[in-house]
Amino acid sequence: MKITDIKTIKLQYATKKNFADGQAPIAYRDAFLVEVHTDEGIIGIGEGFALGSLNSMQVVLEETVAPHILGEDPYYITKIWEKVYKGTYRYGRRGIVMAVLSAIDIALWDIVGKASGTPVYKLLGADKNRIKAYASAGYYEEGKGIIELADEATKYKKMGFDIMKMKIGALSLEDDLLRVQSVREAIGKEMDLAVDANNSYDLNSAVKMARMLEPLNIAFFEEPLSGDTLEDSVRLANKTDIPIAGYETELTRYALRDFISCRGVDIVQTDVIWAGGITEGRNIANLASAWKMKCIPHFSAGVVSLAANLHFAASAKNIPIIELTLDDNPLRDDLSINPIIREGGELIVPEKPGLGIELDYDIVEKYKIL
Repeated sequence: MKITDIKTIKLQYATKKNFADGQAPIAYRDAFLVEVHTDEGIIGIGEGFALGSLNSMQVVLEETVAPHILGEDPYYITKIWEKVYKGTYRYGRRGIVMAVLSAIDIALWDIVGKASGTPVYKLLGADKNRIKAYASAGYYEEGKGIIELADEATKYKKMGFDIMKMKIGALSLEDDLLRVQSVREAIGKEMDLAVDANNSYDLNSAVKMARMLEPLNIAFFEEPLSGDTLEDSVRLANKTDIPIAGYETELTRYALRDFISCRGVDIVQTDVIWAGGITEGRNIANLASAWKMKCIPHFSAGVVSLAANLHFAASAKNIPIIELTLDDNPLRDDLSINPIIREGGELIVPEKPGLGIELDYDIVEKYKIL
């Protein structure tokens, strides 16, 4: 089998609510999809992390990544990964190039699964087909005060989730503490609560915030600092009892290696549409397991991303849970003819061959941009 063509699909959904994380407003949900075509008629679908760079990703794919892939056998996934990584080494390794490679890698796993009639998670040797999820929500939003935030948290508890995560970092430490306290009071002690600062703090602020949060029994403190400051992350991890989780913004095993080996994090977070695909996600999870660390996949994009991260999560013993954003997002909920099934606080890994995703092209056309 040979790869004959690569096509892109660029999707964008304008969010209905004015909401934000600790760093910036979220005006759009993007999905950069690739279709990898073969001479046997099998087409693999993949997704890369776009976040406002849809057109740039298309240029990078067509100009620098596709030439390394066309004509290759899609079964040689690791060979193709290394070929692209080395071939783009001087200007790639992170950012857009890695997001594009992630999409290609995911599509190759989809091809192999379809060709063999096997869901990807079984190709990866998984021994489970359902993954616990945490409700990722609690964004900053116009008109959402402490009362509304507490009501939102209670809703997730009623939906069957036993852990949720909320945003901090955009307000003063004191104001954010009030927000977290209101949620903790609303959901009670029986539901776990995590916080995500989206790299908003410096070391002193992060230490102070962590100490303020410790009495609230926080499950983990996600991305409190910039990934550029490994030493500060090590110092923070040593100064608080709250597990430090990160850094999804650090891509590939090479970027996360020192955070793991130096104990700059307690929980390793990654995303297969961002960090190098399913192939590299497994490398990261395996590296974390060598230090007896848990790995938790990030998710905030479209349904192909969710499926890929689910297959990945099912394949790693040290992945106990996966993120599930719950904002209004048709690229997650409506894009596949066979959507991901949630039962309470668990997600079911698709059982059809490959990723198990079949695009609804009416939805594609609705949100497609040129």
